[in-house]
Amino acid sequence: MSRPSAKAAGKRAQRGPTPRGTAKPDASRHSIRVTSRITGIELDTLRMWERRYGFPNPERSEGGSRVYSDADVESLKLLSRALELGHRPGEVVGKSRIELMKLVGTTSQGLPTMAGPIATVDSLVAAISRDDIVAVRAELRQAAVVLGPKRFVMDIAQPLALRVGELWGEGKLEVRHEHMLSECLSSQLQVLMSAYEEREGAPRVLLATLPNERHGLGLEMIEVYLAVSQMTPRTLGVDAPAEQIVKAARSHGVDAVGLVVTGASDLKATAKHVLWMLAELPRRVPIWIGGGGAAQLGLRDEAVRLIATWNDLDAAIGKLRRGNL
Repeated sequence: MSRPSAKAAGKRAQRGPTPRGTAKPDASRHSIRVTSRITGIELDTLRMWERRYGFPNPERSEGGSRVYSDADVESLKLLSRALELGHRPGEVVGKSRIELMKLVGTTSQGLPTMAGPIATVDSLVAAISRDDIVAVRAELRQAAVVLGPKRFVMDIAQPLALRVGELWGEGKLEVRHEHMLSECLSSQLQVLMSAYEEREGAPRVLLATLPNERHGLGLEMIEVYLAVSQMTPRTLGVDAPAEQIVKAARSHGVDAVGLVVTGASDLKATAKHVLWMLAELPRRVPIWIGGGGAAQLGLRDEAVRLIATWNDLDAAIGKLRRGNL
């Protein structure tokens, strides 16, 4: 190996040794932005936890920027999962990594500790059909832990609700089965939602259904999805008069209104309500419409956005963040 030049050695001598508490460049060190992206925890939240709880306690680069270690990132991932499971920041921030792993039910490799196969839509339908409410609740809890809230909504909650509705329509399940699912799924979604606190400055979306539309599970799923996506949902609920939706949108200063319209809705009346709302809402506030009946409304307005898939919702969220209609 060749010896360093005298010029290079002189430059190092001028800089002096790396000060204590500062981080040297290393692939295992991460900026605050990278750490936020990896863990799903917002930049402001990381800074606030550091001030309030003393964790994380990142080193500083020579330029004074926060630098997080791999261990910091792994602990923050566990903290994020604990929050998804309904724990409050004050209860979990600062716990050791071992304590957090026990709390969220993972091994040191990040694998779930719970025994048995992961719940599926088929296994849940089977439990519902035999009226086994204990199994339904347990499997929903397990799926939420293993998948996390966003994947739980996308891969379990929505397809399960659709499957049970189809089976009820075909006469293969009874109304009590549908009610059982609604109660159990709603409870699990509320647990997931309880982990999210108000995000200052985050775009706000008001969620509701119009008159005579009483299916609220879709609203609860979207509420969780928006919260995980670092939005602030405001849920007015089901069967809401159009004028009350507009008043609530103004009162909360929302950036968008989200409606769920099923195929059983009175589409003519729904279209009329939406057109009236468009005239009453600030033009900057778009109306997002999802559900089985959305595409049948035939509305053509730049302020109306049809949400047929989760990708559509992601695109609408991204557009809202950029401050566009």
